[in-house]
Amino acid sequence: MEAFTNVKAHPAIDLYAREGIRLVGAYLRRAVEDGADLEARAGMALASLYGGYCLGPVNTAAGHAVAYPLSTRHGISHGAANAVIFAHMLAFNAAAVPERTQEVLRLLGLEAVGDNAVFEAASQFCRDLGIETRLSRRGVPAEDFAAMAKEASAIRRLLDNNPRDLTEQDIRLIYEAAS
Repeated sequence: MEAFTNVKAHPAIDLYAREGIRLVGAYLRRAVEDGADLEARAGMALASLYGGYCLGPVNTAAGHAVAYPLSTRHGISHGAANAVIFAHMLAFNAAAVPERTQEVLRLLGLEAVGDNAVFEAASQFCRDLGIETRLSRRGVPAEDFAAMAKEASAIRRLLDNNPRDLTEQDIRLIYEAAS
């Protein structure tokens, strides 16, 4: 999703990003519900490979930068940290890349209708997978948000890829919204 929506997005890489997103939409729930579902696991392995193809030429964007302090400071796994931030970043960037945002949702099998629809659809996707998306329930204290925002705002190699500028204050507000 981050490679597909970032400022370096490229048609050759979009092919891999789109297919990776589609595979996640098709197989992630099945893989979570039944770890022995080999078709779902193969689909997710292929989605992961396609995501890896996106890293070199395009890379990730602000979502990863905002997620990193959750891992480094609070031991939240890389995948879980990105899942916590996913809906917030997709919604934050929606105004800058509305068509691509809608395509991400469509590829995941989601619909976004009404106010705050992008955030709600993406959040529900994560909740349906059993992902705890509240920072307070993951043991991240609000007192740490300022320091985490400062750390995340220094990761320019990723923030500069984001389709919408993100300030330290924006990042702190995202953490607050995720609390």
